[in-house]
Amino acid sequence: MTMRMAALAAAALALVGSGVRAQAIETHESISYEGAQKIVDTCAAMAKANNWTISIWVLSPSGEPVAFAATKGATPTGNKTSRWKAETSLSTRAPSGARAAALTTPANIIATQALGMFPVAGGLPLIHDGQLIGAVGAGGARPVNGVAVDEVCAQAGIDAVFKK
Repeated sequence: MTMRMAALAAAALALVGSGVRAQAIETHESISYEGAQKIVDTCAAMAKANNWTISIWVLSPSGEPVAFAATKGATPTGNKTSRWKAETSLSTRAPSGARAAALTTPANIIATQALGMFPVAGGLPLIHDGQLIGAVGAGGARPVNGVAVDEVCAQAGIDAVFKK
């Protein structure tokens, strides 16, 4: 009888274990390569039409690059800052420039620096049906009449994909 109880216990554990595994897995959406490339192409075309020098990154929810482009004259600094802006948006689920508003206390300044956030406009999260599917970062262009054209360009790319 002890052998039979052990076999039943093992079978029950196997059933429970398989249910736990199934519940422990979630699927997450991500921006597709085609969608990311359209964001990049739209922003690059806008930058070229306005004679802006700009770099554009699109990152997956895990922070991996999906697409990148830089217009003629883009600098290594612009390439880096555009990625930092996308990473900041990814980690905060908010525009990268919004982080600047949090820099009112020493604790928030230290946290922003320690977490490697870049609180400058130009990074935008990609949220679809309430789920974070990536982020866009544009950088390198100079503001025009006080407007952060990096963010304007990134938003134009997002709008081209999601038809806002």
